[in-house]
Amino acid sequence: MSKKKEFNFYIKQLRSYLTVLQEQNFTRASRKLKIGQATISHHIQSLEEMLGVRLIERTSMEFSITREGELFRVFCEKIFDDINTLKSDLNIQSAVGVSSIASSTIPSAYILPKVIAGIINKHRNLYYKVGVSDSREVVELVKEGVAEVGVSGRQMKHPSLKYEHILSDEVVLIGNMNYPDTISLGELKRMPLVQRESGSGTRNAYESALSKRGILPSNLMIVLECSNTESVKEAVTAGIGVSFVSSLSIQMEQSMNLIKVITIKDFSIHRDFFVLYLAHRHLSVPSQKLVEELRLLKKGVV
Repeated sequence: MSKKKEFNFYIKQLRSYLTVLQEQNFTRASRKLKIGQATISHHIQSLEEMLGVRLIERTSMEFSITREGELFRVFCEKIFDDINTLKSDLNIQSAVGVSSIASSTIPSAYILPKVIAGIINKHRNLYYKVGVSDSREVVELVKEGVAEVGVSGRQMKHPSLKYEHILSDEVVLIGNMNYPDTISLGELKRMPLVQRESGSGTRNAYESALSKRGILPSNLMIVLECSNTESVKEAVTAGIGVSFVSSLSIQMEQSMNLIKVITIKDFSIHRDFFVLYLAHRHLSVPSQKLVEELRLLKKGVV
């Protein structure tokens, strides 16, 4: 009677396997996990020897998962879901919860503070860490598991990510009080423009809208680039030029008559904000509470 083979998995082996499948490439998986490619190859080989099946078919030209590999992928994902559930349950037991949030500039300054304040007022044991990045980097941080939840004005489709729409906003053109109230698109091309950095969701929104009307970035008179909305508003107030910003960001400056919204005839820009997280990841208690509160924004409750 043959001896039954014992399964003795290491979490690192399972993580290597799932990352290789996610990236469809050993080299990219190696970079993402920050371990050697030889180590990842050894992890996969050890799993295949232990299970006695081929998990991945790989040649210099092709990469595909076997039927057995797909079954094992489902098993691995369940293991990590159970681990995350345990972490969440332990957070509840210890009455302390920490959540790492990645946010683009507009949500970090004008959406999240009010939402998190409402949560903290009801749950004093929760704690949030909010990191601010451009919209493109927010997506990467969540995809890589560095941040548990992201809030961004830009969607970058990826099979591991889930997006939920939470709020719609208008991107408006602003100038100081010396600028006219209304202009045409043709006049915009002759105005000095202060722009956001590459990767900004606001910049992506207005460049996309303008390009649909035949106006490319090269057609605009760019005079300054800023890495955040506050710097943009200061530049506009000082008279350096006009700029496109979120309507959420200018309420105080408008009330003080420091800047004005300049209407562009027959032209408007609308953008959406999303909360995103890993589709197969069990969220911690603080992150669950945050997502629930952000969903209420869409219903106009918060």
